[in-house]
Amino acid sequence: MRALPQIIALSTLVALSLPSLPLGQAAGLFSKKSPLERKAKRYNLVPVQVAAPGVHIDMRYKITSAAGKPLYLREMPCLVNEYAGKKLRLAQQEVARQGYALKIWDAWRPPEAHKALWEAVKDPRYVVPPEKGLSWHCYGISIDLTLVKKDGSPVKMPTKFDVFSKQAASKYTGNDPEIRRNLAVLQTAMLNAGFRKINDEWWHFDDEATIKARKVYNVTAKDLGIPMP
Repeated sequence: MRALPQIIALSTLVALSLPSLPLGQAAGLFSKKSPLERKAKRYNLVPVQVAAPGVHIDMRYKITSAAGKPLYLREMPCLVNEYAGKKLRLAQQEVARQGYALKIWDAWRPPEAHKALWEAVKDPRYVVPPEKGLSWHCYGISIDLTLVKKDGSPVKMPTKFDVFSKQAASKYTGNDPEIRRNLAVLQTAMLNAGFRKINDEWWHFDDEATIKARKVYNVTAKDLGIPMP
């Protein structure tokens, strides 16, 4: 949950989750004529299922969160910065060659959701203090995800999503060779695609190159016409 300096001030958005959606089903939420997709494109945001075919979507903050309640509405789209999306496609293609797929837990995130998480967790190891900026999720260049089989069924990973403990570290220290291998498949694909990992969350990856290139925009829920909870 990396922060961007407040030079780029963001606004607002919040929202709830669907079960994992493979491309065929999820793509029906969008079309090239979709008003939402057209608006998002103005801010370099695109639907994950369009950017990276084959990826599964299971946005966990539509169901629950560390704040004790959902942060997203059911209508919350899964969006990503288009440049990060191109890298995500490369990572998906790499894991697919090994018989796997990626499953997205969170991508573009509204500032309100970030602030709600901070209020619930208040641990700078896992959530950026709002006074220091906002999560890079708010710009669509951080992605929380896991590895699954191509059909979306789970494989063994170190922990569940948003487990704030030493077991969630990106460097696996357990004794299960299957978990170690699965995590290596995920991390290798994401690093090869141009993302970087962070120490305390094995599921979190950043597209640092895009933030440095300033290919991000201020965007709010109101900008995209997305309802608040």
